[in-house]
Amino acid sequence: MRGRRRFIDDLHDARVLVTGAAGGIGRHTCAALTAAGARVVAADLDPGELDDVESQKRVRLDVTDDAAAAAAVAACGPLDALVLSHGVTSLGRALETPMSAVDRVLSVNLRGAIVVTQAALPGLVQRRGRIAVLSSVSGFSPLVHRAAYSASKHGVHGYFESLRAEHDGDGLSVTIVAPSFVATGIEQRATFRADGSGGAWSTTGEVLGPEQVAASIVDGMARRRSLVLPSRTSRLAYGLSRVAPAAYARTMRRRVLGGP
Repeated sequence: MRGRRRFIDDLHDARVLVTGAAGGIGRHTCAALTAAGARVVAADLDPGELDDVESQKRVRLDVTDDAAAAAAVAACGPLDALVLSHGVTSLGRALETPMSAVDRVLSVNLRGAIVVTQAALPGLVQRRGRIAVLSSVSGFSPLVHRAAYSASKHGVHGYFESLRAEHDGDGLSVTIVAPSFVATGIEQRATFRADGSGGAWSTTGEVLGPEQVAASIVDGMARRRSLVLPSRTSRLAYGLSRVAPAAYARTMRRRVLGGP
């Protein structure tokens, strides 16, 4: 505990921009950072949803608008850390998913993360700062009925792992956080649902609370870890998808869809 406290203390007085701050994970991340003494800038598309988010400053941030996103980042002032926790999903087989939904998921989850990062990167490099990006087990393994979401998260891993390699040795740290299913209600806000209903979609394994993932984000970023797998399910998924990818795909399909 003493060692963890030492790392968390590094965030005291740090200016941290959190995207997707109105969502469950973003909201809890803002609270955890504030508790650590950070100066939090909470950002989301609708600032009205940020009224009760613990932060020093609130800004409107549309990650799909390059110029507006760059201006919003600049208005935050010098940043010591960036947490990218925004995201959307689509639900249904790839065959049924329209390209408009695919475009939306990729634009928000992948391109939006890149746009914000590019705007903040010069200052973060200069200040030997930290970046934490929320990914998913679907960023390194398949996930049925969420192909576009999985594609966006695979892209997140590719971009941010490459970014980390480019800045190896200059003080910038890049932390990828890859949980399994999280109880955030993202399915109810899906850009596309093949069944057209508002009901729940199947999950598999342990379902984390957003506060658990937020704690993992803050701890991993404070420790400058490369990859954070916040649960037993995510750690098992990571290992099995690498040593036995076919077996992992069969198991995941069976548990999500049911059947033999």
